[in-house]
Amino acid sequence: MMDSMINLPEDMLRVELLPYLTVDDIVNLDNACMNHEFRPQLLETIDGVILPGDKDKSMEASLFRWLGMRRIYWINMILDFQDGNSLSFSMVKDYVDQFRYTQHVVIRRLMTDDMAIFIIFNCLCLLSIDISGNITDRTLQSIAEHCHELQSLSIIGCMEITDNGLIRISEHCSKLKSLKISYCYQLTNISIISISTHCTGLQTLNLWSCHKITDVSIMSISNHCRILQSLNLAHCKITDTSIISISTHCTGLQLLNVGHCSQITNTSIISICTHCSGLHSLDLDRCHQITDAGIIAVSTHCSGLQLLNLDYCDQLRDASIISISTHCTGLQSLSILGCHQITDASIISISTHCTGLQSLNLEGCHQISDASIIPISENCTGLKRLFVSKTVITDASPIAIAKNCTELQYLDTCRCDRLSSYKLRYSYFKSISELRAVLLSIYPSLPI
Repeated sequence: MMDSMINLPEDMLRVELLPYLTVDDIVNLDNACMNHEFRPQLLETIDGVILPGDKDKSMEASLFRWLGMRRIYWINMILDFQDGNSLSFSMVKDYVDQFRYTQHVVIRRLMTDDMAIFIIFNCLCLLSIDISGNITDRTLQSIAEHCHELQSLSIIGCMEITDNGLIRISEHCSKLKSLKISYCYQLTNISIISISTHCTGLQTLNLWSCHKITDVSIMSISNHCRILQSLNLAHCKITDTSIISISTHCTGLQLLNVGHCSQITNTSIISICTHCSGLHSLDLDRCHQITDAGIIAVSTHCSGLQLLNLDYCDQLRDASIISISTHCTGLQSLSILGCHQITDASIISISTHCTGLQSLNLEGCHQISDASIIPISENCTGLKRLFVSKTVITDASPIAIAKNCTELQYLDTCRCDRLSSYKLRYSYFKSISELRAVLLSIYPSLPI
């Protein structure tokens, strides 16, 4: 078999075969051929090959060294400089050529700007950067200088970043389509306005917990970035003014998160659903002013809704959820944590109409009982995550869930006082796990 593979035309082997192998496949192939007479030819064949890489797994130091020694390049690379991972800055320097063809890089837990700047300088064709750690505007300035083709930038928890750095990004990286900036507390409206005027092709904007952002910059975004599809303003100081402006100018919006924006009312939500009928994800966590009128409007205009978070929207009654269930039958995730006025009638309706539901959070809905959870288990058999803590269910519910929801991955039953001991509850799922070979992660109630 080795003879046949080595004798394949080089272009077929390098272009048609190797890129479809995982790194593990190639490592195993190399190990299997360690003492084979054709191993030198194999090493020559794989030398300089460009692989997609792993989008979900961090690069281990041993693998980074192995790839570097064999001059195998990755398009997608995740570098994690956490304690305990032997991947170090000195190793990165030793095999700097590894970054020649990298287009998408994720850099986690960086300790200095120098490390980030070195990596960015040596990535010659970067299209996306996802970075977290102790970086400052120096890193953003380096990105602005070297990554003019950048399409996606994600910055998480970089609290030293200021408007100056982001303004440089906006001026030099005008092709940005996605900008995600979370927990960057120093950023103000000035830099977001600059983004809006220079990066008009923006499709995704996430400003989670950028507390100084107000209506002024979001209105500028709405005026200039009219193909916006995803907007996350959770924990920002915005009002209905921002959302109404977004709704009238960015009618292709598909995702909106205004969680913890306490000034949001029905007025802006009705405007959003009226103009942005393609909305499929809506997060109104702790928007306490939202009532049934707003949610009923969402249900009637946005029938394609797949994810809805109404945590602690405590004015809501059954009318809202019943309307959602009958109009948004493709709903996959519903969270109504702390909505204490919701009763079994709502959840029975969900079980009847939204049979594709995968995640349901009913924590703190004190009127929810077996009467609705058993129908959920019978009709929503693909359920993967279920939170029923602080409800009034009895053992009948977990028994039904264990019997019917064989794809379940997470169950939270904390503080359900009418349930028997957690050991008995675990036994239900242990038996079904062994019977169906389903990997379940069960978190039963524990003494508090």
